[in-house]
Amino acid sequence: MDSPDISSPQIREAAFQHDSRFRKYVLLVEKNLQSFDAVNEWADIISFLGRLLKSFQAYPQFPVIPRKQLVAKRLAQCLNPGFPAGVHQKTLEVYAFILKTIGSDQLAEDLALWSTGLFPFVQYAATHVKPQLINIFETYYFPLRGKLRPAMRGLIIALLPALEEEGSEYFDKVVNLLENLSETIELPFFYSCMWLVMISNPTLRSPALNYLLRKLPKIHDREAVAVVIGGKENLSLMVRAFATTLSDHQVLVQRSILELLVQNFILKSKMIPHDDLVILMRNALGIVLRKDMSLNRRLYAWLLGTEVSSQSQLNYFLTFGEKPATQAMRSMLQEQQVAGQQRPYKILISLMDKWELGQPIVNHIFLDSLTSLSQKHSVEVMQTANMWMDMMEPYLICLKLFEMIDSCFPVDKKSNMESNLSRLKLVEFTLTSFTLSDEEIKHVHFPLILAALSKKLKLSLKSPAFIDILPQVNQCISLILILLQQLPDSVYLDRASTTEGDMSPKKKFTQDTDVLDYAREFYGLSSTRHLSSSPPSDDNNPAEEEANLGDLSSSSHIKQTSPLPSRGPHYEPLRGQIFVKQVADNLTDFLIEFTNSYIVLPENLVQGVDVGVEGKRLKHIEHHLERVLSSTCTAITTIAPHAESTLILKRQEQFTTVLLKCSQQVNVFGVVDAGLSTLTTLVHLDRFVQSSILKNPLHVKNILDRLWSFLSPSMQLLHLRTVELIWLLTESSLPYQIETIVSNYLIHQEEDNDKLINYEKFGILWELSEPKPQTSTVFRRPMFLMLDLLREGASPLDRRAGENWIRCHLKSYVRLLEPFMLTLLDKHILRTQTSYSVDWKYQNKQDKVTDIGYFVYPRSFDTGVIEYMFTTLNTLITFGGLNVLKTCKQHMVDHDGPVAKVAQVALGIDINSKPISFLDLLVITSIRFLESESTEKLSKSLTKPVRRIQLDAADLLYLIISKLDYVNMKLIQQIQTCVIHKLLFCITTENLDLQQKLLHLLHASLAITAASASTVNTTPTEKGHQRKASVDSTSSYSSLNEAILLIQSSTDLFVKCVTDALTLPTNRPLLQHWIDFILATLPYVKSGFRFILVPILICICNQINARCDTIDIMIHETPAQATSSNTDKELLVLLTGLEKLVMFCLTDRTVSDDWFSNKTLQQEIPLPYIPDTSPLIGLAQIILQQQQTEEKPRDSLVFHLPVILQILMNLWNVFRTPNWSLSTRESMGDAKSDAILHSFSVASKQTRSKLESILERLFKFSNVDFVEGITEIFFMENPNALEFDLPQDQYHLIAMEILDHTPTITPQHVLSTLLDSIRQRTPNTYQSRRRKILRVGKLTDTSILRFAEIYCSYIQNPESIVLLWPIIHSFSKDYLSQANTYKMFLPGLMRFLTVALETLSHASEGDRRIRKDAQELYQRCIDYCILIAGKSFDQGLWMRSRTTLYDETTTDDTSSIHTIDSSLQVENSSNLSNHTTTDRNVSISNVSEMEKKASWKSREDIMILQVNQYLASQVIPRLRLLVGDNDKINSLLNNLVYYVIGPSLKSKVKNPVILDQLCEMASMPFTYKTWRKEVWEVFTDNKFFHMNSTTCTKWLKVIGTALSIEKERMSELMTRVMTSPSNTFFSNKDQESLNRSLHLRRLSFVLFAGTLDQYVPQLPVIQEKIVELLKLDHGEMVHTEIYLCLRVILMRFSQKHLMNFWPVLITELMRLFNSFVYQDFQDRPEEAQIALAGCKFLDLLCTLELDAFQIYQWIFIRDTVETLIKPQTEGPIPIMELLDKKLSNVPMEAFDYSFMESSMQPSLGSLKRPMLTMRSITSIRQLGFFVEHVGLYVYQSSFTLSKPDLPFIESLLQNDLMKEEDGTTSIE
Repeated sequence: MDSPDISSPQIREAAFQHDSRFRKYVLLVEKNLQSFDAVNEWADIISFLGRLLKSFQAYPQFPVIPRKQLVAKRLAQCLNPGFPAGVHQKTLEVYAFILKTIGSDQLAEDLALWSTGLFPFVQYAATHVKPQLINIFETYYFPLRGKLRPAMRGLIIALLPALEEEGSEYFDKVVNLLENLSETIELPFFYSCMWLVMISNPTLRSPALNYLLRKLPKIHDREAVAVVIGGKENLSLMVRAFATTLSDHQVLVQRSILELLVQNFILKSKMIPHDDLVILMRNALGIVLRKDMSLNRRLYAWLLGTEVSSQSQLNYFLTFGEKPATQAMRSMLQEQQVAGQQRPYKILISLMDKWELGQPIVNHIFLDSLTSLSQKHSVEVMQTANMWMDMMEPYLICLKLFEMIDSCFPVDKKSNMESNLSRLKLVEFTLTSFTLSDEEIKHVHFPLILAALSKKLKLSLKSPAFIDILPQVNQCISLILILLQQLPDSVYLDRASTTEGDMSPKKKFTQDTDVLDYAREFYGLSSTRHLSSSPPSDDNNPAEEEANLGDLSSSSHIKQTSPLPSRGPHYEPLRGQIFVKQVADNLTDFLIEFTNSYIVLPENLVQGVDVGVEGKRLKHIEHHLERVLSSTCTAITTIAPHAESTLILKRQEQFTTVLLKCSQQVNVFGVVDAGLSTLTTLVHLDRFVQSSILKNPLHVKNILDRLWSFLSPSMQLLHLRTVELIWLLTESSLPYQIETIVSNYLIHQEEDNDKLINYEKFGILWELSEPKPQTSTVFRRPMFLMLDLLREGASPLDRRAGENWIRCHLKSYVRLLEPFMLTLLDKHILRTQTSYSVDWKYQNKQDKVTDIGYFVYPRSFDTGVIEYMFTTLNTLITFGGLNVLKTCKQHMVDHDGPVAKVAQVALGIDINSKPISFLDLLVITSIRFLESESTEKLSKSLTKPVRRIQLDAADLLYLIISKLDYVNMKLIQQIQTCVIHKLLFCITTENLDLQQKLLHLLHASLAITAASASTVNTTPTEKGHQRKASVDSTSSYSSLNEAILLIQSSTDLFVKCVTDALTLPTNRPLLQHWIDFILATLPYVKSGFRFILVPILICICNQINARCDTIDIMIHETPAQATSSNTDKELLVLLTGLEKLVMFCLTDRTVSDDWFSNKTLQQEIPLPYIPDTSPLIGLAQIILQQQQTEEKPRDSLVFHLPVILQILMNLWNVFRTPNWSLSTRESMGDAKSDAILHSFSVASKQTRSKLESILERLFKFSNVDFVEGITEIFFMENPNALEFDLPQDQYHLIAMEILDHTPTITPQHVLSTLLDSIRQRTPNTYQSRRRKILRVGKLTDTSILRFAEIYCSYIQNPESIVLLWPIIHSFSKDYLSQANTYKMFLPGLMRFLTVALETLSHASEGDRRIRKDAQELYQRCIDYCILIAGKSFDQGLWMRSRTTLYDETTTDDTSSIHTIDSSLQVENSSNLSNHTTTDRNVSISNVSEMEKKASWKSREDIMILQVNQYLASQVIPRLRLLVGDNDKINSLLNNLVYYVIGPSLKSKVKNPVILDQLCEMASMPFTYKTWRKEVWEVFTDNKFFHMNSTTCTKWLKVIGTALSIEKERMSELMTRVMTSPSNTFFSNKDQESLNRSLHLRRLSFVLFAGTLDQYVPQLPVIQEKIVELLKLDHGEMVHTEIYLCLRVILMRFSQKHLMNFWPVLITELMRLFNSFVYQDFQDRPEEAQIALAGCKFLDLLCTLELDAFQIYQWIFIRDTVETLIKPQTEGPIPIMELLDKKLSNVPMEAFDYSFMESSMQPSLGSLKRPMLTMRSITSIRQLGFFVEHVGLYVYQSSFTLSKPDLPFIESLLQNDLMKEEDGTTSIE
């Protein structure tokens, strides 16, 4: 049943159904209506209208019109603007008769029906037709009066076009009609409709203003506002209408609205609330950008009033317009959108032309503009702001800057700290960002502001919160520095003041004047301003502001501001020496007080410390204090050069004392740096300080003491700056002062540790003073003192220090004389034998312990004599040379003599049984002294003398074995064994003094041992060169065997000794000595490759790794907590050792394992301890192999070359530039961080230079192994690179960087090497020479090709590719000629060729033949890869190394696209996780094994997918560049479509990659013929719309391209849309309806894929199809597709093309909704879907705010201000309200509303979106929220001036075009 509340129009018509005449009447009307379908020309239309009118006139007794919906529709169609005026006149005649017949009551009820045609016709009616139309409105519409309220907005829209031309014939008539219309209802309601029209219809603003200017009453008080405009809501609506109109693009419209404001809404009347006035001002001020004088004149009249005088205008604006104008400008400055950021500054530029407006506004928003600018640093905005600043009065700019500074600094409370600091930063931003080049600013304002700042800085010390405002203090000093930089030199010059031309004398600044009071008086500010916690603001206080926000009527709330003060002529600029003295006095006073209060304590001048006022260390503000001090010193030294020599500071003596304190008494480096730099600079300038202060030796001594302390090893990173400061002090002090003080440091030291430290400090000073040519002159005496340390008699400590100094800086060695020997065996020298246990914790035998035997002296003896004797012996041997030694050797000890007895007692030698020579005895005695140590009790008295004796004994032994030609092998064995044991003892007991001598001795003994052992395998020719052999040529081979046995027995201890020496931290000072020893002994241990050379190599590599980690932590992770060390220098030493050791093993062909080849037992070698995951495991395998191999040592090392390369690459990476955070830099301080960066950059440069040298040598030795090693390391660092799915920027490219930076390596070398390596790994390929590949199993041809591809894309070097192209061409051709054999290789080859050809294409125009060959080769490769992608290769030849894991696995055809993607993703992620969990190690890992785990290697489907992806993303987009010829491209793509795209599109599983390929092909229109057939087959498939959003976007591109090329398809597509039901007897109605819906959706899809107005030629046919389809019953589901198509049409066609379509659309939409309102609905899902489609169409119409729809909008919704209250008014009710009533009366069933509420939330942002976003509903009641609230939503959108969100609407349409995966779309 119908709802009782809704009066059905069918009731009245039903009352006449029983009348036979009425039935005839109905039949007659129906017959005439049917004749409309036969109309062919406009004359037929007139006859049709005549017959229709006669049919109505034949039955005047019936006051109803049969089939009125159809009649109204036909009449609306007859008012088409394209028809002649005669048709229009006849139609209006029919309208008049109908309206007369039905009467006013029926017209009010059917107002929407008959207005559909009449309302839009007004603007198109011809001149002689308009009277007839206006008469209809006047006769039939206006008498309805109140019943017109729902249609009021539409009626206004209908009449306004007649007011376009003021001089037209009907202008006054229509004005009067509108005035009469306004009288029929309340004025506020009428004008609210007018405001809505002005907001929504830009084309009607001009006629609306024409009416308002004539008829809107003048409003002067609040009562008139209420009567005419209405309440607050109406007033706000009016303001928004005016605001949008002010922003109109037409000048005439803007002129009219300004006239309206001047005429009816003067500011003085105060009728507009403050908030609304701000909105109006925001748009009104923008008018000045039009630069139209007529507009500006009206705007100024509105803002400034009508008074003539400037002062009156200014007072008017300050009283009524200043506050809203200021707030409007502020809101524009806060605009976040990029497009509008320049607008406020352009407005300000224009407003500056009218100073009455510009200056008050700028005075208030200056601070806001700076704040806004500081947040928006775009170039365009800054340029505009600079123009604005140039136009401002310099006095005003500097006034505001000084006012900001004066109000926020200093403060005496802790509040508003951040605000004050931000204001000071704003001042800095202004000074640095704007070019304030005006002469007045430079010469008058800046000096005054600078002097005031210096005075404020001085006053800040008096603030109790000084510690808290340190950031502000620092900012203040920054401002001072900036101003000093910008001051011209002429400011500092004195000029004679002249009073000529001035009536009053100028006011001068004197020394007694307070500069702050002077500045405040100068700028017209209060001179009594005191320090306050909150700076005064330009605005009112918050309470006053809040009170004034709503209303401006209260004059008491308005701040009466006088015009801006201007500087009078009675102020003289501050300049010259009085200015310099004022600033210098303030700065130095501040520095004096600041230093005495916060840096040093004045009570303790001897040992000052950096303490605070309370005597506590100010750790938390130390960096702030340091920065303040440094900046102040910089400011003083900046202004000092401009002071005259006669200028004396007030506190010059105290200032000098303070600088001395900073230089002498503070431990903070930055303070000392600042103080001393300033002091020396001012002394040189002879300004501000006592120039003789640095002539005082005591002061210089104290300063140098402080600087000397910074040269300690713990402060290494500060050394460079410290040395520079020492030189500054040297240049400022008297001659020889510094030299004398440094000499005293080296002489007068009692403690050994102090001596070492001072020696080290002087070494640092000397090293870092290298750039100074006068270093040796200035520091002559200290240099000689260091050389004296090497003289005879120097202590071992001094000797070591001196030798270290020489070795590190002079690279020379000077040795002393040797001692004499006769009394060395004194019986009073007692010894006791003991032993010392040494563990093996740094080796792989951690449980092993070795006992070292030695002797101790139980009591003291005359060591001086022994030392003297050894010294004398050494001297004699040195001077006597070989003759002395030969005498000792030939002279035997008399067995009866005293020497023999003493020897027997002291040494236990029985000379009687075995004769012994003096040489042997001397050797044994020296060894015994070498092995003897003092006891712990006697350590203080004996340690040093014993060390001297041991050193002399070692010297003696060295001279003996080095001078003699032949030495007995047994003596060598004794010496060598003793030295190794003693070295191990010294290393373990941290004895550094003796090791150097022992190393020389060991080196000499090893030389003789090696020469003797190698005689076994030398030829007679070689024997002549073995001068150091221990046997004569006549000796037997027993001595040779002894040498080999000695080597074999001592190897383990020798290797342990070397590794411990390099490993122990306590032994690091001798690292250089040990490395030199190792390198010097390489030729002597070359026959012990596995057991001597390799362990040492491992140890060096291990140490390099450890120091790598140290530097990484110290520099990159925790630089602030890092302790200083010599790690970088140690690294250079270790790298030198590594380089020479590796190159020796690689280049010396005599390196072997001959010494250990005959051993039956495996030699136990103490390997350095290394973790199981370390890459050094590879080198350890050389030693640990159980059986002797025939592999050469050189090959073994080459095999493990990647291990060494990885270590070098890690080191390269560590020495990258640090990236510290701001907090890290602040914690260290600026001076320290800069010093660290400086030192680290020097170390990085040296280390990387060394690395480049090593890498260059390795590459030159074996370029193939080098490049392959780099390749392996790259894949260890980037295992994901084997998956082909990561972009290059996600790789670690250290390997590429190494190849790029290594000298002599060029891309040609690398690529040719890589290609050759690939050939070597591929069987049956041609090579010029096949070499042995040592790591053949580590890399594969495909992995090397992958690296070549990545490297080629990294270098981007076209010239290299051009030079290499013949090799690349031959290489590729070989593989392509056997494609079936190398099928697995082809995808990688395609990738490589793609990168190579793209690089080649960027080369300059060269040989065209090369390009042609390249294109043909590339085309051939792509063809083969297409076969792979299409699975068309021979399946039996698949994969040379295929696993069996997926052999029997097939792809499930029922899986979806998403299933494929997810499976591939899981596969890839699992492989990636395997790569990441395994430690990447070139010794443990294997690239070949890693590659086997790659998804493309193990599964064919993944590999095919990756090929397709690469074709889509890389190949097809580059075909024009890489192939060039269109025919060749079409040939390639034909194959792709045939083998890949076609089969994939036909399969059940759609691969999204195939669609990517189609999209890329669609970008090349000339390829259309290759893919059109397959695309159209898919498009015409019924399952085409089963897709997701991403797929839909791609298909839109493809279909859009297809239709733009082949336009005939559109006609074919429209032909398929059947508009009439089939007459076939056996036809399936449901299937027919489904097909019709699908065809219409395809049409919608094509339209959506097109561009705006692309299908305008086909629009008439489309409209005809839709009109025919609309005739079908509403129950058919095709109606959902109709309204979807209509929504697409709205988005794809301009309004002008749809004008004649609106009557049909509106009437059909009314028919649809009326069918739900006046008929029972079953609430079936099908009905709900149709209702949803209609509501979505209406929703889109309301959202888009189309001008053509505005006139019909009232039919469906209440589009006036009454929608807020929905009153019960007379007249027609909008259809949505009727439907709402119907739905509210239908009994509700229980169902879920959450879906409805979540889908219908109106947008709250600045963009307007449709309310309905759901795709389907099951009940019409789910539309209840939309039906109820759509009117309110449309009104609120208009009120907030929202614009449609077009991208969201597009996405909504796209979603509706797709079929959901769950099948809940409208097509079933």
